Amino acid sequence: MLQIRKSRKEDLDKLAEIFAIARKAMKDSGNPNQWKDDRPAMSTVERDIENGNSYVVTENDEIVGTFAYIVGVDPTYIEIDGQWLNDDDYGTIHRIASNGKAKGVLKSVLDFASSKGIDIRIDTHEDNKIMRHLLEKYGFKYCGIIITDDNTPRLAFQKAADKKQKVLVIVGPTAVGKTAFGIRCANEFNGEIISGDSIQIYKGLDIGSAKPSKEELAQATHYLIDISETDGNYSVKQFQELSRKCIDEISEKDKLPIIVGGTGLYIKAALYDYVFYDEEEDDDQYESFSNEQLYEMLKEKDPEALEKIHINNRKRLIRALNIYEKHHKGISEIKAEQEHKPLYDCLIIGLTCSREELYRRIDERVDLMMKKGLLKEIETLLNSGITFDNQCMQAIGYKEFRDYFAGNSSEEECVEKVKVNSRHFAKRQYTFFNNQLNVEWFEDKDEAFKRVAEWLI
Repeated sequence: MLQIRKSRKEDLDKLAEIFAIARKAMKDSGNPNQWKDDRPAMSTVERDIENGNSYVVTENDEIVGTFAYIVGVDPTYIEIDGQWLNDDDYGTIHRIASNGKAKGVLKSVLDFASSKGIDIRIDTHEDNKIMRHLLEKYGFKYCGIIITDDNTPRLAFQKAADKKQKVLVIVGPTAVGKTAFGIRCANEFNGEIISGDSIQIYKGLDIGSAKPSKEELAQATHYLIDISETDGNYSVKQFQELSRKCIDEISEKDKLPIIVGGTGLYIKAALYDYVFYDEEEDDDQYESFSNEQLYEMLKEKDPEALEKIHINNRKRLIRALNIYEKHHKGISEIKAEQEHKPLYDCLIIGLTCSREELYRRIDERVDLMMKKGLLKEIETLLNSGITFDNQCMQAIGYKEFRDYFAGNSSEEECVEKVKVNSRHFAKRQYTFFNNQLNVEWFEDKDEAFKRVAEWLI
């Protein structure tokens, strides 16, 4: 299977070898002008690497191809004898080369560029009939003639970006009114709702998670609610996979996917190009090593990872080493290869209110939860075999009652803890949404509703 990653300086010798193979293949096929004068210059390739624009195609960790992908206005493509399809944002692909043995290199490159969600521009020499045929096969349109930096006329092609699926996202702190607004949007804009909450997925955790009521669930189709048993463990990776399936399912019905929730990391994982790696934590092979030895091993393999891992955090040290052993690259490099761009055409509506009003709503919500029978809900969970050590019971609204059921705190003390922790959580939600997502904030829900309507036009 072919994979793509950014080039490194230590790849330069291999890239020079691949360019030499490609030049010879072009010359042998009657296309000596494709890269004349031993182009591309390796200084250009090195500059691409420094700027983060050079990529390699690998097969079984062996480099079998290379290319440059540059986003933004390309000086080469300003003057054209003809006309581009449009003036939309675009990326250009340059200097594609392969070892001549691997199959599907060009398709992998084009698929990679297409995944960025913007137009693609590319050029090729008139004599390169194979390239011209493949570009036309993959949906590129001939636009005219450009002159490259070596004064060679080239055929210019462009492919318009595929339109991204629209996804409406409604976020905000706890108790701000996301559920009701989501149902309103679903009913008005022919949508269906995906819960973006990490606790509402558990069966039996209804009151403390502020799960939509039966009446609310009946007003719009909801996904990812009550899908896990209480003794299960649910990860952000699972949410990513399931939420994207839901988006596809809803869009196939020509309806609008609407994600509603306050778990910021879950929502970002669903919308952006995060890649999660399954790692079986193999502690046994490191059992005889001290934390200091593990630290030194990781320092040699992935020193950047140590910027965020303390020497005493044995679990994270082992996980980082496992990732390196399995993928031959470190966590930091894996993250650097992900551009964290949205996969969808997203409008992220943030609902907000004054701090005083928010805290009043939080207090009222917690008091209402108690009246609805939160203690009885927790007692039922405990009687079923669930403990406060289960993942589902780590949520605010549940974990605070551990001391109550242990006989160490009063009901009033635990209720106050829920209110305080909910306020702190609201602050963390604002911080995450403001720093990690492109949120448009609204206090007036009618104004937010109008913004959604404008976006859908």
